[in-house]
Amino acid sequence: MKWKLLAVVLVLVAGGCGTSTPEAPAPSVPVPVSSAPPASRKPVPQPRFADLTQGSTTSVVKLHGYDPRNASTVVEPIIFMTGDAYCRAFKIKRSDGRCVNHAYVTEESHTKVTVPIAAKVKYYTWEDSNGDVCIDAPEKGGTCPMTQREFAGWFKLNKQAMVAVATENGELTRMAIVYTP
Repeated sequence: MKWKLLAVVLVLVAGGCGTSTPEAPAPSVPVPVSSAPPASRKPVPQPRFADLTQGSTTSVVKLHGYDPRNASTVVEPIIFMTGDAYCRAFKIKRSDGRCVNHAYVTEESHTKVTVPIAAKVKYYTWEDSNGDVCIDAPEKGGTCPMTQREFAGWFKLNKQAMVAVATENGELTRMAIVYTP
């Protein structure tokens, strides 16, 4: 081991020794001094995702886990907006494909959080038992009431689907299935 260490030290020392003289540094180019202030750019707005663990808020989420027995969900907050609203909110040129080619734009937060379910949570779907559509605004999810058992059955078939949620004091009080074609 001592011989290997000595060999490494000798290689490093020898590698730094040479017979050539070091090159002279390149002449520096003077940088012109300007009296004009630097151009200031307003930062482009960035998506902000709702903090569902505190206070009262609404958001669309990807539902990763649902455990009504333990009153718990695992969700990923997302941005879900019309293409036009998304481009206005984030100052994207109107010619961008997200503005004109997509009815809705989603932006994932890549953050999963566990959120408790309130004792009196309400569940909604976008389609009633007769097949009629019940939606006021797509980002708010359906408006047809459903039971906890119906929601649980739906979740088993639709892992990671989008759900519009509302919270009060960091607990889910409303869960509404978002229609996605």
